[in-house]
This record gives sequence, C-alpha cells and structure tokens, in this order.
Amino acid sequence: MVGFIKVRAITLMAVVAFLVPVGAVVQGAHLVAGPMVGSLTAHAARLWFEINHSDRVKVQCFDANTGQLQSAYGFTVVGPPPFVADLNLANLRSDHDYRIKVDLGGVPVRLPGPPLVIHTAPARGSGSPITLAFGSCADTAEYGSPRIWKSIAATQPLAFIFVGNAFYLPRHLKEFPYTYVHAERFLMGHYLKARQFAGFQRLLRIAAVYATWDDRDFGTPHSNRTFVFSQQSLQAFETYWPNPGYGIAHAPGTFCHFRLGDVAVFLLDDRTFRDPTKAPHPRTMLGWRQLAWLKSRLLRSRATFKLIVDGDPVLSDYPGHESWGRFHHERAGFFDWLFGHDVTGVVFLSGHRRFGELSVRPANAQGLDQYPLYDLTSSSLAARPVRRAKASAWINPRRAGLPIFGHNFGLIRVGGPLGNRHIILELKNSRGATLLSQTILARQLTGG
Repeated sequence: MVGFIKVRAITLMAVVAFLVPVGAVVQGAHLVAGPMVGSLTAHAARLWFEINHSDRVKVQCFDANTGQLQSAYGFTVVGPPPFVADLNLANLRSDHDYRIKVDLGGVPVRLPGPPLVIHTAPARGSGSPITLAFGSCADTAEYGSPRIWKSIAATQPLAFIFVGNAFYLPRHLKEFPYTYVHAERFLMGHYLKARQFAGFQRLLRIAAVYATWDDRDFGTPHSNRTFVFSQQSLQAFETYWPNPGYGIAHAPGTFCHFRLGDVAVFLLDDRTFRDPTKAPHPRTMLGWRQLAWLKSRLLRSRATFKLIVDGDPVLSDYPGHESWGRFHHERAGFFDWLFGHDVTGVVFLSGHRRFGELSVRPANAQGLDQYPLYDLTSSSLAARPVRRAKASAWINPRRAGLPIFGHNFGLIRVGGPLGNRHIILELKNSRGATLLSQTILARQLTGG
C-alpha cells in the first residue's frame, strides 16, 4: 500500500459543539461529516471525513465491480478537534469504481446514504469523455432547496468545483470573535455546518469535490489581503477542503492545479493577495507569486483544454463591481503573455455575480495569433439571485446571448476522438434544463 495519511491535529481549543464536560463518559466514535472524495487522479483518490473524538480508524477500499479488497489503512485520528481524517487511497485503476468500509474503534460504521462511489479519473491519453460541474454562491442558511443539488448529481460529473462562496460568513467584522484563537474556532464551526448541509450530501457521494474561495467564504463582503483573519480562514479551508494543494512556499493560499484526463484545471485565489480598491495603481488581484505559478504551470501543461477557475468574472467589466477587469493592468498583461507564449486551449470559469452568463473576447481582428477567450459565469447555486431588472441594466458588451436568471450551475463536457476533441459549456437551471450551450472545437482555441 502506497499513499499518504494526513490526520489533522489543529492546535486550538475545542469547537463548542464538541466540548466534553469533565468526568463525562465518551460514547463510541461516529461520523460528524463526510465521507467525501477530494483530489482525484487516475490511480488515487483523496478521502476525507470527520469524527466526533479521537479514535482508531480503519478504512478498507474495495473494487465496486468484483468486491475484491484493494487496500486497507489503519491510523489514529488525534485531537484537539476538529478530528479530521484525510487520506490518499492509492494503487487504483484508472476510470474505475471503488467503495469503502470504515471502522471506528474496531466497530464497523454505517455510512450515510447514498453509498459513496469513488470513480477514478481516466488515463491522460485515453480520450475518454469527461464531465465536470461547477457553481458559486450557496447560501445554505437561507436558500437551501435540494432541487439543484439533485440536478447536479443527476449529470454524474466526475468532479464538482465550488467557485467561491460555498457558504456565507457574517457580513460585518464585528460579528467575528475578537481573538485569533476564537476566530479560528468560529470559522471551523462555519465550515463544519456547511459540510453537514443536507442539500448537497448526494453530490458529495458521487463526485470528487474541489473548491476555491471568494469574498464570503474567505471573510466579509469585498474582503482582500487586509482581512484580519485571513490566516485563520486559510487554516479552516485547508482542514475542510481536501484539494491537491494550498498555494506554494512563501505564498500560501487556495490556488492549486489538477488534471483529469486531457483537461487541466487551475484554481485561483482572488482574495489572499488582492489589493484594496483604494490602493495605488497598478493594483493586483492575484499577486506576482501566484501569477508566476500560473504561468509556469500553463507553459508545462500539455492538456487539450486548460480551465482557469476564478471566483470573480474574468472577461466582463461592470463598473463598480468585482471582476478581474478592475485590475485591468494585471489582466491585460496576462492576456499579452498568454498569446505571446502560444498557450492554447484556455477557457475561464467564474462565479460571484448571482446570475449566469457567457462572455467572449473575440479573436484579434488584425489577424494576430489570438484565439477567442470564453468565460462561463455560474451563479447562484443556492443564494438569492439578483433581480432581473437590476441585472438587465448592467451592460456587458462581451456577453454572448442573454443573462441567466434564477439558480443555475455550470456543466463542462469534453468529448470527441483524440486529435479532434471538443468542449461544451453549459448553464443549467435548478431542474437540470439547459439554458445556455456553447460548443468549442479544440482547434478553435489555438493561434493562427
């Protein structure tokens, strides 16, 4: 058995819900949240779950088709809370289904339904079809209808990406605790509550789940690098989202990279390094270290399609509203670099707006080697959508078609034979009906 086991031992006082009175008898360990699958490859899957107190854990992984035991892992989850297990199930077959069994303290645990299915990614050169879903803005406290989550699950995506605001923190800093220790505990509690949200439990069982953040699950509205609890927020994020990475040395954050078949995904962090609105120009949204990381990864990637995922819209420019367009110097410089280095196959995915749309930056009219750029914005999953009259008044010259009102999610479908692949960008409503669709051939995302 090859793989890693990362057992969280967070150095903070117990979350209030987990406090045990002195002298109390501790009952047997049980699941508090999960299990769910995070980072995924063709031969491994990262499994995450939380239990109520420290205990010995055994996880067995079985071939879903034959029932044969693939591997077994034994370890102890230690405290103080949250008591999180984060382990890598290794030596798996590509494009294959697996199931798990969990023992806590030597006692088999009945896992919550629906049964967890771990489906590994296809091999890079297989040419298999790939389906990814994504969305942003899920106010689980107020607008948690399960309909949209059922519709997402019905598409059977290989992975789902939360593009920011997977839940909402308080609007005002005064609603946060005063100390760093209490703030970290407070943030952990919000992450746990969101992870336990009944609405998207089915989704957590049938797809690998990735996430980056935006303002409301990072901090207060429109928050940036000056947010006082940014380090505590990142600690909570790392604890509850089993992503493939958390930034780089000297630049910790939520940005990371992964690949599923011939699709590479680059999750960006638009908050940790973001300059305040009143900072002098040129201002940055991504920061030079993250931007350098992104460029280096793009140059090394041989994926057919390269999905760059950001919490804020990338191509649309709404005066006074958050988008990469507010950092026009940084965005323009990146586009110049992108085409100057012949990086092909780039498509943007974004959120935040509380309505959906497809924005397009057309190919260069002077015949230079610049292919069209697409930015598919999905919002909101389960937060109050923006009023139709208000959104209709916002002018986006790059919008293709009409804005999408009401709850929606994005669906990315990649198919076609090797050498002639295509990508389909879709927005679907809460019932799963397609409201917008754009098919793009891989050869259309190349220069010349």
